[in-house]
Amino acid sequence: MAIAGPAQPVSAKTKITLMLGCAALAALIAAPASAQQAAPPAPAPAADAGASVGVGDIIVTAQKRAENVQKVPMSITAVGKDFLKKTGVADLTELASFVPSFNINTSNTSRNTSVMIRGIGSSGTNPGIEPDVGVFIDNVYQPQAGMIAGDLLDINSVEILRGPQGTLYGRNTPVGAVNITTSKPTQDFQAGIRAGLGDYNLRYVSGYLSGGLTPDLATRISFWDRDRGGYEQDPTLGHDVDDYDGYGVRLRFLYTPNDAISVNLIAHYDNIHQDCCVAEQINASGPYGIATPGFLAAQTALGFPFKNFNDHDHVVYGSDEGSDSSQMAGVSAQIDWRIGDLTLTSISAYDRWNDFTSVSSAALPQSIFISPQRNISDTLSEELRIASPTGHFFEYLAGVYLYAQDLNYVENDIIGPGANRVFPGAVCGGVNPCMLKAGDSGLTLFSQQTRSAALFGSATLHPTIQWSITGGLRYSVDDKNDVINDPNAPGDSRAFNFAQPQNLIGAVSHDESHPTWSVDTRYQFTDDLMAYATVATGYKSGGFNSRRVPPGTPVEFNAETSINYEGGVKSEFFDHRVVLNADVFLMDLDGFQDSLLNPVTGSGFIVGNAGNREVKGVEASFDSHPIRELTISANVAYLDSRFTQYTDAQCAVNLVPNGSKPGTCNYTGKTPALSPNWKASASAQWTQPLGIRDLDWFVRAEANYNGTMNLSPTLDIDTIQKAYTLVNLRGGIQTSRWEIAAWVKNLTDVAYYTVAASQPVGAFVSGGGTAAARGFVGWYGPPRTYGLELTARF
Repeated sequence: MAIAGPAQPVSAKTKITLMLGCAALAALIAAPASAQQAAPPAPAPAADAGASVGVGDIIVTAQKRAENVQKVPMSITAVGKDFLKKTGVADLTELASFVPSFNINTSNTSRNTSVMIRGIGSSGTNPGIEPDVGVFIDNVYQPQAGMIAGDLLDINSVEILRGPQGTLYGRNTPVGAVNITTSKPTQDFQAGIRAGLGDYNLRYVSGYLSGGLTPDLATRISFWDRDRGGYEQDPTLGHDVDDYDGYGVRLRFLYTPNDAISVNLIAHYDNIHQDCCVAEQINASGPYGIATPGFLAAQTALGFPFKNFNDHDHVVYGSDEGSDSSQMAGVSAQIDWRIGDLTLTSISAYDRWNDFTSVSSAALPQSIFISPQRNISDTLSEELRIASPTGHFFEYLAGVYLYAQDLNYVENDIIGPGANRVFPGAVCGGVNPCMLKAGDSGLTLFSQQTRSAALFGSATLHPTIQWSITGGLRYSVDDKNDVINDPNAPGDSRAFNFAQPQNLIGAVSHDESHPTWSVDTRYQFTDDLMAYATVATGYKSGGFNSRRVPPGTPVEFNAETSINYEGGVKSEFFDHRVVLNADVFLMDLDGFQDSLLNPVTGSGFIVGNAGNREVKGVEASFDSHPIRELTISANVAYLDSRFTQYTDAQCAVNLVPNGSKPGTCNYTGKTPALSPNWKASASAQWTQPLGIRDLDWFVRAEANYNGTMNLSPTLDIDTIQKAYTLVNLRGGIQTSRWEIAAWVKNLTDVAYYTVAASQPVGAFVSGGGTAAARGFVGWYGPPRTYGLELTARF
């Protein structure tokens, strides 16, 4: 079958050329600010991101400049390497437990990862949808959330920026950004290793080696390797499922030929394989569960009697555990060149993500549906910016950003021998029984070229020593050129062609441009007390659905926009031994792009604009070091989220359609999924000398609370996850050079779900007669785990 090639972008070339010309002109005419009236004190020498200053204080680059997190006028949580060491956090998913208004959820593949801030984040189930929270590693944008599935390898700092970051970060940051900075090479010799063992056959090791090769060239190499067995028991397969095996390496070079130039070169590679993930049947015997009399009889007749009546027990019954293999590789070069008082920065990067998945989707003991999928993403980006010196009445930063992504997604849906659904005879021209046959298959072929360019800048005025005002503006141009075709095999059954109709769309394109802006003001009452207020907007371009849809279904969705109003205070007391920060906010999001189970076919996920929503709330954090032995931290977030306009939502099973379109429901006023009212965490660590040289003993306790929330976008009553608290303990002995620690996570062995959905392939399973199976499935969070860890530093 011949498939048309993608249309070539035309209008974007002219726009991008003009933007580059404007950027070059701006750079030529820009001059360092010289006005000194009412200038604030000169800043301290810049420190590396992540450097500790006081309790809760680290140096961050949230505004593209190195500064104390306590001086940044936004809601931000920043953790440095010391926090990661104390907690034993291995990846971003674990880190999310400690951060207010921040969550990461994954279901049956690494691609299906959602990074969420303030209860908002796009699902990864559909490659055509881009993230709501931009993730940046060493200033390089990661286009898909699945690319962050590896260990937090040799990390210097992690910054979670809440609220739109459309001015300085731009691309796909309408609700926030995550900024990860890895450790730089050092001239002094440094080395470290961390290794551990745990239950579920957990084995892991990571380390780094850093030092100077010549007086102006330093290098750093870091590596990680992690392997564990499955968390769930599967009696159908006879072994545990949902295991993990991954490794990675990063190589950095820092070249400083003189005081004015520094060149950072980075190369990385990660390889992750998971036999993942079998879902659990939720409330199978309930009013809307899968275990209807007709379903149970059909399963018994097929030879696979249904046994999975107990949920929340980490026992699943799946015929195929699935397989998910991802490789991430990339290179980047950051050049910082100080020209007089100005600093010119260039960041060039290339990244590739290759993900191959065979999805486990049925959560039933018979082979119903096999779906091998490949997702390949190649991205190339360039950021060029110029920054004035700080410490003057007027400061500025300006730049241009260019981005290109080629995305190819292929899915092959194959019917297995256990698909026992009987369709009405009318579907097959009066032939009865009308059934699928093993081997029925259809392809999903989706390719997309994204070309994006942006001009951005910000300017800060200091009317007085204590007071500053900053304004920012970004203008973005996005062009997407796609080819979408969903062919079926010539010998497919009539039932399959009805349930999964062929759809040949061909070449489509989507072009748009959009400005985003921000304004903030901060007032430094004292060195230890700052208040701020900010208004910021965000934007995510529209695009195309990448999963199979019936002919006539709209495949294009519109842009998503946001505006956030926020005010807060940042304070320190008792010589930096107590830090207390708090903020209030109101964020409006229009045209939220969401992924829902296809309501027509009953399988596959499609993308659309899921109405408008408002979220308002309060976030607060507290860190204290009251005495030498004790460190205490706590944070809390309260969210009040609701749809302000969503009149054509996909209905929950218990609702009668009352929406603006046939078969839809009006969800205006309802709380969206994955938006708990409360999230909180608290920790305490006691460290005390043993009296033997520099040997200390320590014990640490953590409690992380998640409030009640619905896990499914359709807000079904069976997908409500009740509130739960995870308790972690860690303790051991340490010196300045080494540490031995024992740890346990989820001490009370709470069984909870991170994601839930309607039965994914219910359309192919008999619910009795000609009815399809119904019900809901959920994907577990980790159970109780424990282990022993050794860390050594040289």
